[in-house]
Amino acid sequence: MKIPTALFTVLSSLTTTSAYWSGFNSQAQLANGACKSQQDWENDFNLMKRLTGFTSLRVYASSDCDTLARAVPAAIKTGGQLLVGVWTEDGAHFDREKQALLAAVRQYGFGWIVAVSVGSEDLYRKDTDANTLAGQVYDVRGMLSTVPGYSNNVQVGHVDTWTTW
Repeated sequence: MKIPTALFTVLSSLTTTSAYWSGFNSQAQLANGACKSQQDWENDFNLMKRLTGFTSLRVYASSDCDTLARAVPAAIKTGGQLLVGVWTEDGAHFDREKQALLAAVRQYGFGWIVAVSVGSEDLYRKDTDANTLAGQVYDVRGMLSTVPGYSNNVQVGHVDTWTTW
């Protein structure tokens, strides 16, 4: 495959030290399938900080296992932050995700958020089309903008593989 010169220049300039955010992906469940407690999330943040110095975790969903209700207080207590995932695949789940995010920012403000990812590899997997996904991103961005303390510094976007773009 031949990479266009401009794209090659951009790609070659990227290094691990210029990553936009550094952190780890985290699931909402323990190895035994039980939902994580706030203490489990605190343990995750503390272990990550101790071993790597990173302070942010990415969660794929906001409502599953009461993720944000448990992880946000843990992030605040440990000085961590979350890249919040909002799952998009069906309307009812998407609504629950938005409500969990809205409840968290209303209760705790925005200081714990690194960014919001609406969906994850939905285009790559062909679970949705670009227009629907764009509408969902704008929906979440608009919802957050109604909460006092919101600023455009809270980035809301989508995570997908570079080959999709």
